[in-house]
Amino acid sequence: MADALHIQQMVARARALGADSAAPLPARAVVVDERVNLKCRVPLCASYGVNLMCPPNTPTAAETRVALARYSDTLVVQQDIPLTQRAVDEALEGMGYPEAQAPGAAEGPAGTAVADGRAGGNGGNAQTAAYQARLRESQNEFARLMSALEAEAFKMGYRFAAAFAGGDCVLCDVCAGVNGQTCQHPFEARPSMEAVGIDVVATAEAAGLVIELPADEHPRWTGLLLID
Repeated sequence: MADALHIQQMVARARALGADSAAPLPARAVVVDERVNLKCRVPLCASYGVNLMCPPNTPTAAETRVALARYSDTLVVQQDIPLTQRAVDEALEGMGYPEAQAPGAAEGPAGTAVADGRAGGNGGNAQTAAYQARLRESQNEFARLMSALEAEAFKMGYRFAAAFAGGDCVLCDVCAGVNGQTCQHPFEARPSMEAVGIDVVATAEAAGLVIELPADEHPRWTGLLLID
């Protein structure tokens, strides 16, 4: 079990690293649901089987549930995304969902449009490209925040500390998994909570944090640090 003082130190450290919110949560309160992994395949995400930080390259919900049972404490971390629904609308220039899904539109590495709330990719015009670049930068900032928190916990003596970030891993322009290669950033790359079957919304709510769906005005990344 993690020391209460250490938990508070981790909360403070998360904020120092740029988190907007961080709340402790007993590991038993983390919600794992097989339907989360189902959504990686229905509809099929373009990162499925390709991105090394996405299913089926990550632990299944069943494996996550077993591992979580060995942990006592977690920290739920959130960081605001500096983009709003207005920015999305401007980037997509009034396109509907089918149009946004078309080749050359604002498609992310997950094969889903910005309107679907996922990140990254190359836009079809300069405005969209700029939007996507900022979103990707924000996502990578959060991934590095979570890996830094994991390192901090490890230094405190929690050798099984494990961090989960938000969204597809976009540290590389093209994931090495596309060509069957190993990860180029093994000490920074982290799977998302949903990649391992964790219900992000229910878990954040259990920690007293809020996720707005759809994220019109307050989009944010949500990650999880397992501490033990």
